[in-house]
Amino acid sequence: MTENSAPAEDGGRRRPGLLPRLVAAVAVCAVLGTGIAYGISSADRTDLPGLGTPDDGRWTYPEQHRPPLPRGASAPFADQARSDRGSHHADLGALRLSAPEDATVDLDKKSGDGTPDAAPFTGEYAAPYDDLLRRHLADYAPRRTASRGWTMPDGTRSRVHLLQFDSAAVAEFFRLTVLSDARGPAVFLRDAQTVGRDDAYKKAVPKEAGSAVGGWFGSGVEVYKETGSEGALSVRYAYVFAGDTIALITHSRPGGTVPTAFYQSVALQQQLLG
Repeated sequence: MTENSAPAEDGGRRRPGLLPRLVAAVAVCAVLGTGIAYGISSADRTDLPGLGTPDDGRWTYPEQHRPPLPRGASAPFADQARSDRGSHHADLGALRLSAPEDATVDLDKKSGDGTPDAAPFTGEYAAPYDDLLRRHLADYAPRRTASRGWTMPDGTRSRVHLLQFDSAAVAEFFRLTVLSDARGPAVFLRDAQTVGRDDAYKKAVPKEAGSAVGGWFGSGVEVYKETGSEGALSVRYAYVFAGDTIALITHSRPGGTVPTAFYQSVALQQQLLG
């Protein structure tokens, strides 16, 4: 597993050379395959493939439902021929993963069109990356944002943040020029500045148990876990890339996080966005 440590200084190396709207005008998001049906199955996930037995640390979630689409709108990955393919037309707040049973919800925030608030998202990152992300997001201008967070009785702190951009092309450019580069992550979370890819996720959660977006260029999931000891918390996090929307899912806990509970959260958020 390749590990990536945060550099001492950012130096502005991740500034994009073009405004995202210009990029959106010339970029092409190609479809490489078709998705699964738009419906989502029962979300307690006691039979989620690859995640073992029901008493292995998974949480009990309420049944998750995608919100209704506006009249005439298509599901984001249902119609390859549509010019707005990859766009989520449903209420973004309703596309957030719901909190599981026994959770104490301590973050519940969403914005409407034209009133994005990325502060909960940028607040997850260590300095100077939080300020760098704020400056980038001022340029990329996400259309809508939504966040939800909860704490479990065992002390696990969970956060889900969604950023929706003007198009899938803009979201992909943000991913490739701000969030990561050829070496791995380019911005780092608090208490997780030495991280490695968590390849166990793809083994634990088969593709069909996650999202329908796997056939889309630029869509999928990147899963990381803290490998250093610079913070007081053990941290796992993942990015879900789904057309025009990027999700950040984090679990943190003193002493160690439970992998199956984290994988479960990521897989369910993938399904909701797919």
